[in-house]
Amino acid sequence: MEAITVSVVLIALVVASSILVRMSPLRLPIPFVQILLGAVAAFVFDLRVQLDPPTFLLFIAPLLFLDGWRTPKEGLLRDKRTIAALAFGLVFVTVVGAGTFIHWMIPSMPLAVAFALASAISPTDAVAVSSIVTRQPVAKRLIHILEGESLLNDASGLVCMRFAIAAAATGTFSLLEASTTLSGSHW
Repeated sequence: MEAITVSVVLIALVVASSILVRMSPLRLPIPFVQILLGAVAAFVFDLRVQLDPPTFLLFIAPLLFLDGWRTPKEGLLRDKRTIAALAFGLVFVTVVGAGTFIHWMIPSMPLAVAFALASAISPTDAVAVSSIVTRQPVAKRLIHILEGESLLNDASGLVCMRFAIAAAATGTFSLLEASTTLSGSHW
């Protein structure tokens, strides 16, 4: 399928997901409906979208910038320790826990590869967090903490992915090298 056709189908699915969520008697988060429709479309129409990393950055960078622009700066600074603990600590704990679980479920998968897979699924999405909490009575401060965390957790997920892939390729992992790279000395 051509890129234009895939784009038109995906735009139609986004519009359809909004209509379905509004018409549904259930209170479903729109990202859930979009993922479900995308999976059905991929199966039915054999949709395949391949993005090389530079093209992916063209899409993700403006979205992250917009979310960062909308996030209240005073709340971000006030809760910086909580946000950092969630954005870095929680992602690392999730990667280790999910990676270990994946390796336990599929013993033939090397642990480093399981960690790479876990690092791809561990960071939460700012748009998903926003759409889920807008329908529930949640304190504004908690919403700001979750949105701030979801803005920063992509970086920690990418760092985990980088080291998991390096460990899978080389067969070794150095916690000292990983921590110095995370602190910025090798960027």
